[in-house]
Amino acid sequence: MAKTIAGVVVAAVLCGAGEAAAAGPSLVRAFDPAQGELPESITTDWAGNLYMSMGPVVKKLKPNGQFTTLATPPVPAGTFMLGLKFGEDGWLYAGSGSFAPEPSAAFVWRINPVTGHTTEYAALDPLGFPNDLAFDDRGDLYVTDPFLGLIWKIDDDGDAEVWLADPSLEGDTVTPFLPFHSFGADGIAFDRWKRNLYVGNLDYGTIVRIPIECDGEPGEPEVWVDDYDKLAGADGIAFDADGDLYVAVNGQDRLVRVDDDGDVHVLAQGGLLDAPSSVVFGQTLLTKKKLYVTSFAINRYLGVVPGTPKPALLSLSVPDWGLALP
Repeated sequence: MAKTIAGVVVAAVLCGAGEAAAAGPSLVRAFDPAQGELPESITTDWAGNLYMSMGPVVKKLKPNGQFTTLATPPVPAGTFMLGLKFGEDGWLYAGSGSFAPEPSAAFVWRINPVTGHTTEYAALDPLGFPNDLAFDDRGDLYVTDPFLGLIWKIDDDGDAEVWLADPSLEGDTVTPFLPFHSFGADGIAFDRWKRNLYVGNLDYGTIVRIPIECDGEPGEPEVWVDDYDKLAGADGIAFDADGDLYVAVNGQDRLVRVDDDGDVHVLAQGGLLDAPSSVVFGQTLLTKKKLYVTSFAINRYLGVVPGTPKPALLSLSVPDWGLALP
């Protein structure tokens, strides 16, 4: 199958529509693309606040609907704030990156979730694109880099090292799924017991499973799921407590669930889903079975896909609780 967005989307409509759930995601809040309100990543806290990266800033949406700019890190023009995760210390951590290596935008930031006070936590390779984040139980932070095809590990002092570089994490530089750049390792999540780290590869439509050794080093990575038709363009991922993995398939306007056998089920496609890029489960008692999804709308915003961009925050009720964060 030719690796073109149009071809894959047409195939998805013809082959995947029968699997889609009858009830798709619901609209929580629509955003204005003219104001740069393109939500890339999302996370939440125990109080029900939602945090979203939008262009060069991080926004906060309170349960009462109040929507404000929480933090404006000192990043150069053209920078995207990317993955967001809370650490055990209660601080919000955010990656940033740009398509241009100079001046460098490849950082991880530490943000006070109340005041928005921001400090640099780690500076990474300026040729990279620090994308999604995941914490282990030791307080170490793992960061995917889809441009460099690797995973960074940052300790609690902010010191970074390459934890794993592997061909399974590299993008397709010859025929990338998204025409503006190749993307390899993207979404990242630990399983329930944090014995394995899972990483999506956007260009190849794979989910890579990496065992964690007793000393914290990576075991031999293996491709757990390989389904280009349904997963090419995969972005953010999140596990529920039953071992199912939810995937925002950015490049196909699709939301899928991968069961513990590795079978891929299309839950919804199109409609309100416009380049969905991130997923997170609610953490309050009333929202633990609610999956929040960001429609990044970046492909229509850049004109890669025809149509009017529809950036939004969506939600979907699901059968099982999500894993506790971080």
